[in-house]
Amino acid sequence: MIARLTLCLTLMTLPAMAETSAEAVARKPQLFHAKTGYRIERQRAPTPDDVPGAKRISAADVTALKGAIRIDVFGAAQSRYDELDGTWLVSTQRMSLPDAVWLPEVGRGTLTETMQGYFADNLEELTDGDHDRALVFFCVADCWMSWNATQRAGAMGYTNVHWFREGTDGWLDEGYKLTEIDPIPVDVD
Repeated sequence: MIARLTLCLTLMTLPAMAETSAEAVARKPQLFHAKTGYRIERQRAPTPDDVPGAKRISAADVTALKGAIRIDVFGAAQSRYDELDGTWLVSTQRMSLPDAVWLPEVGRGTLTETMQGYFADNLEELTDGDHDRALVFFCVADCWMSWNATQRAGAMGYTNVHWFREGTDGWLDEGYKLTEIDPIPVDVD
């Protein structure tokens, strides 16, 4: 009995084994879109160590990456946009990285035509059409939406794409400050 208890306590104190994106998909394929590979279920769960087609970076890397566009893709079930004027109706003020832009819901596993256009149009405008411009995608820790958005940008032809896996939680953990941010409205015209 003591040996079993010791083993349980030892296992509880060991760090979680990191897994790659490929291992995560292989372990739970039903959580991923068969064609795109984007995570479609349980967006708030531990994320892998990598993201296909992009580089994972730290908070220090984010600060050192000069001229990069910081894109917060945080979305909540209560967030939606007004179909009449495109403004987002959010229940609480979002705190994010300084100089970031907020594109809610673009990290979902599947996007409506409107949200796909919203993402594509805003990336084009933010980069002035420069598909080599550095982009940093993030959300909060343990959020697959930034993982999805990072890959989606790469699939759209953006070549300098980075994933800040720890997001706003990691930013705070490193001692950096967050600032208030408002979502970019959806163009409903």
